[in-house]
Amino acid sequence: MASSSSSSDVQVRHVWASNLEEEFRYIDKCLPPDRRQFTFVSMDTEFPGTIYNPDGVPPHMRAPAEFYSNIKRNVDALKIIQLGLTIFDRYGNLPRSAETGREQIWEFNFQFDSAIDPYNKESVSLLEKQGIDLSRNKKYGIDSREFALLFKCSELGMRSYSGRLVWLTFHGPYDFAYLTKILNNGYFKGNVYDLKSMIPFVGLHGGLEKVARSLNLKRVVGKSHQAGSDSLLTMHAFFGNTGLEMMQTLFGLFGLMKRNSCSGLDGLLTMQTIFGLNARAVF
Repeated sequence: MASSSSSSDVQVRHVWASNLEEEFRYIDKCLPPDRRQFTFVSMDTEFPGTIYNPDGVPPHMRAPAEFYSNIKRNVDALKIIQLGLTIFDRYGNLPRSAETGREQIWEFNFQFDSAIDPYNKESVSLLEKQGIDLSRNKKYGIDSREFALLFKCSELGMRSYSGRLVWLTFHGPYDFAYLTKILNNGYFKGNVYDLKSMIPFVGLHGGLEKVARSLNLKRVVGKSHQAGSDSLLTMHAFFGNTGLEMMQTLFGLFGLMKRNSCSGLDGLLTMQTIFGLNARAVF
């Protein structure tokens, strides 16, 4: 059984090297091949900041090709620390534990050693302040190669590669960059919503916390900058009663959600879907 933290009816399943296989089996049980109930995944990553920012120009002020190049350089040099996944259906329902009845989300913790792995000091200090114990990542963290093998063989992976999942992020270029990296040029096909790109069309702006406050949403479990908690809050921001209909209607009209696919050889999924960039080989 995964170690967990819970609040109300939501349980965060904390995944480490020791229970990685068990948790993928559990996810497979939530996604039986003969049922298509849970077809959405909200994702968040935590990583050790950025160490390359030439000329100090903010990323959003760069041309797409330069933005892409800067992301690639940072992701090539750094390691993912956490991956949060919230799996849900079209009505915002999450898988529930048969034993406890609580809704389930996942937080994968990867190997990271601050003694040898490069990082941005301010970013890592923030993660530690928010409760991420990097000493546990060093001792018990997941080897990304093992994660990739299990993901590709899992129902979650097969649905990702066949285009049967819709992915949801908040400011997702780095999220998908790290996921593509740890999956060793893994292939994704399907739809992507990035709320950060969508919210200006409904009069919202700012980071995830500010958007959640604007939508009168409360964080159900965990803290900001914890990947599981942030993936859940991202889902609530999109599938909450306040923003869902307006966002979906607008983005159906404007056509800003594209159907596309990507592999490591063709470029990052988010660069193609969000920025329209025909990126070449990465990672």
